[in-house]
Amino acid sequence: MNLLRTNSAARTIVAAHPALPGAAANSTGTARTLLGRALLIALALAGLIITGVHVSGPAHAYQPCTNYRVTTNWGRVEVDTRPAGGDPTGNIAWAMFINDISHIPGRYDYQVLINGKSLFTDTIHKDNNLHITIPRFQNNRYVYESGDEIQVIASHAAGKVLYVTPINRCTVPYLAT
Repeated sequence: MNLLRTNSAARTIVAAHPALPGAAANSTGTARTLLGRALLIALALAGLIITGVHVSGPAHAYQPCTNYRVTTNWGRVEVDTRPAGGDPTGNIAWAMFINDISHIPGRYDYQVLINGKSLFTDTIHKDNNLHITIPRFQNNRYVYESGDEIQVIASHAAGKVLYVTPINRCTVPYLAT
């Protein structure tokens, strides 16, 4: 959407709000158009902030998914890369470790996100800690590339205790060429 090509819409917005400064523009409508453009841009930006829509741009510089660890008071999350075939980062290995071993068995719900978009959601029953592998090549296509952000959101209920993973975003490392 090009906000700068909305001359008629800009005039309409300013005309609908005559109390705004600049609403009484000269006969050419230049002041109305500029103010209208400013209002449209402000409204668009406010809409993006309110709705939580991310403006596209460069990726965040998260830590690489190589020996990545997030520690909590109840355990830790670890992420690392594993080779697959000739691809040195063909798999992302992800694990959630709970310190209290009596709380480990049971149902785990998790969702894998690539650049903030869901790759898949699953439920698994485990008698040990949750650990998964996220292959790069799935369904005849690559699902992540170097520089992409990987995150897993997981939860596990053990009696009255609910374990939820901390934020664990990391980026697929770039390969030396």
